[in-house]
Amino acid sequence: MAIGTHTPAGPELIHELIRNLSGAEEPKKLLERILSAAVKMTGATTGSIVLIDKATSSLSIEVASGFADRIAKTTRLKIGKGITGWVAAHAKTLRVDDVRKDSRYVSLRKNIRSELAAPLILNKEVIGLINVDSTRVAAFTPEDEAALETLATLSARVVADALIHDRLRKTSRQFETLVRIGSELTSTTSPERILNDVTAAAAELIHARLVAVRLLDPEKKHLFIAAVHGGSKAYLRQAPITAKDSALGGVALTQIPLIIENISRGGTTFKYKAVARKEGLASMLAVPLVTQGRSLGVLAIYRDKPGDFEDDAVAIAVGLSGLAAAALENARLFQTVFDAERRTRQIEMRQRASEMSAELAHEIRNPLTTVRLLVEAGGTQKDSVFTAPDRRMALRELDRVDGLIKRLLGNASREQPRYEEVDLNALLDEIVMVSQVKAGAKNVTIRKSAGYGAGSGQRGVTVRGDRAELWQAISNIVENAVQAAAKKVFLHIALTSQMRGDDEQDAAVVLIEDDGPGVKNNLPVFDPLVTTKDGGIGIGLFA
Repeated sequence: MAIGTHTPAGPELIHELIRNLSGAEEPKKLLERILSAAVKMTGATTGSIVLIDKATSSLSIEVASGFADRIAKTTRLKIGKGITGWVAAHAKTLRVDDVRKDSRYVSLRKNIRSELAAPLILNKEVIGLINVDSTRVAAFTPEDEAALETLATLSARVVADALIHDRLRKTSRQFETLVRIGSELTSTTSPERILNDVTAAAAELIHARLVAVRLLDPEKKHLFIAAVHGGSKAYLRQAPITAKDSALGGVALTQIPLIIENISRGGTTFKYKAVARKEGLASMLAVPLVTQGRSLGVLAIYRDKPGDFEDDAVAIAVGLSGLAAAALENARLFQTVFDAERRTRQIEMRQRASEMSAELAHEIRNPLTTVRLLVEAGGTQKDSVFTAPDRRMALRELDRVDGLIKRLLGNASREQPRYEEVDLNALLDEIVMVSQVKAGAKNVTIRKSAGYGAGSGQRGVTVRGDRAELWQAISNIVENAVQAAAKKVFLHIALTSQMRGDDEQDAAVVLIEDDGPGVKNNLPVFDPLVTTKDGGIGIGLFA
C-alpha cells in the first residue's frame, strides 16, 4: 500500500465496533474509542468529536486527536459557523477537498488541507458530529464519507445513552451532596459556617466561577455580602448595594429567580459590569433565600462563560438556597432560645441571691440588734465595763455592719419593674416559638388559642406590666408543662372582670394546660426549693 493511502473500513467492521461499545461507559473514554476508529479508517491527520451545548447554542470539542489540549479546551464555535458549524446546522455530512477554497472554514491548525464531518443524529436532532482532517488535498474519498457517516449514524444512540448515564450519575451525586449538606446545615448554629458551606457547595455542584450570598438589612434597603467562594479580596470588600433598583435586590424583594446569560450585554439590569469583568464573570443565576415567606437575601452564582443555566443547575441552586434559609432561621431561633434562657437564668440567679441575702440579713440583724441593745443598756449601768468611748465605737461599728447589709440587699435585689402596655397575645406567640424548640425534642406540641388578637376578628388583649417579668413567669410555667406533658400543651387567654374597691375592671387570665399526670393537691409549687422532679432544685416556678 502506497504511503498516504488507506483502506476504508467495511460495514462489518463498523458494526463490530458499535457492538463493543456501551452506553454505560464513561463518555470521554467512549468518544475516544469512536474517534480513534474514525481517524484510523479514514487515514486522517487529526480528528475530533464535537458535541452541541444547548445552554449556549455552541459546539465544544469533547475529545481530539492531533490537537493541542489548549486548542481543544478553548475552541467553541456557534452553530452555523465553520465547516463543523454548517454540518450541525444542516444535519448533513460534508466533505471538503481543499479548505483554503471554502469560506466556511475556520483554521485551528496550520497545514490542514481537507476536512470531512458527519453529524451524530438522534431522533432527527443533531447532538454532535465526528470531524476528521488531513494535511493532504482531497485526502478523503466518497467511500470515506460513507464509512464516517455510517459510523456516526450507528454510534449516535450509544453516545446519547452514555451522556444520559453520565448525567444521571452526576445528578445522583449532586442530590446526595444536597442531602449531606442539608443534614450538616441543620446541625450547625453558626450563620457564618452555614453560608460558607453553601457557597462552596454551589461552586462545586454548579461549576461556578464565583458564588456569593448577600443578605438584606433589617430595613430591606440594602444587600450586604455575607459569604463569598471564589472571589478576590477586593470583591469581599464591596460596599452594600441598594435593593430597590438592582438586579439582585429585585430577586430578594420579589422572591423570583433571575438568569442573566450575558452580564456584559447592554440593556441588562446588572449594574456592576466593571466588577464582573475584573472578576471574570460572564453569566449569573440568582435565587432568593426565603423562609416562611420572608426573604433573607440572595444566593448569586456566576460562571466565566456567557450562556443559560441548565435545569439541573437551577434546581440545585433553589435547593441550596432553601436549605441555607432554613438553616439560618434555625440558627436564629437557637440564638433566641439561648438568649432567652440566659436572661431567665440571670433573673433566677438575681432572685435567688436576693432571697439568700434577705435570709442572711435577717439572721445577722437579729444578733446585731441584741448586741446593740446590750451595748446601749451598758451605758446606763455604773459597773459597766464599757467606757463611753468604747460604747460609741461599738455602736459606730454596728451601724457600719448594718450599712453593709443594706448595700448587699440593694445590689442583689431585682431591678425596679418597668411598667408598660404589653400585648399579651404577641407575648404568648413569642413564648410558644421559643418553647417549641424544647417541646419538639420531646415530641410535645404547643398550641395557642387564636381567640384573641390579630386575625381573630376580636380585639387584642393588652395589659399593663413589666414585660420581662411577665415573660419569665409565663415561660417558666410553660416549660414545666412541656416537661410534664405526654403529647400536648395548650395556651389560652380568657377575659374576665374583677372588683377593685367599688370598681369593676377588665382582667385577663392566661390558662396553661398539659396532658401530663398533674401534681399533688396543696403542693406549694410556687415556694422556693419545692420540687417533685429527680434532680430538681425548686427554683423554677417560684421565680
